[in-house]
Amino acid sequence: MDGRTLLLGDWTPLVRDGIDVLRLGLVLATGAALVLGDSGAALALGFAAALALLARVVNLPRMYDLGFVLVLTLHATGESLGWYDSLEWFDRVVHVVLPCLVAPVLYIGLARLEVLPDPRDDTHPRHYVGIAVVAFCLGMAVGGLWEIVEFSSDGVLDTALSEGNADTVGDLVADAVGSLVGAVLLVAWAVWGWGSVRRVSGDNTYEDVDA
Repeated sequence: MDGRTLLLGDWTPLVRDGIDVLRLGLVLATGAALVLGDSGAALALGFAAALALLARVVNLPRMYDLGFVLVLTLHATGESLGWYDSLEWFDRVVHVVLPCLVAPVLYIGLARLEVLPDPRDDTHPRHYVGIAVVAFCLGMAVGGLWEIVEFSSDGVLDTALSEGNADTVGDLVADAVGSLVGAVLLVAWAVWGWGSVRRVSGDNTYEDVDA
């Protein structure tokens, strides 16, 4: 295996590159948590693994794929090791980083379904504004839905996910910052003419390179 293939991928149809290795790591970690009887960790890791495998099916651009899998791993690791409770800053960091990646990933996924324009399509400045607005709203929608989940879980299951109104508003502010950054990055992606399909420059044996 030459250096380019080792770094950029195109290894095999099943395990294409290091990003797929990270996905496999989430699956194995889920299995390990189940064996150890840690249901909470297994649930967090399993959810992250499922989303990471879904991202593989969507065939995201490599940079977004890598970022998305890494932030899922960060979130699941934090849940498993109790970092949300032991590290005061961790929750806010995740609430910025997660929507920063989730917002453009959702946009790209919808573009793949032809619900939204592909970032590679010929666009004018007003279209870039539209891309940014939609991506920002997608990120905020996910953040808002999660706060509803926390509120509902606390009321129905007597959990303690939400620490009060100040915590909820702080999380939403962090979501807004992350969504805004993600929207700006997606516009930059569109300006450079990069599409919604995973691609590796040069010869590709296993990958679709058409956006």
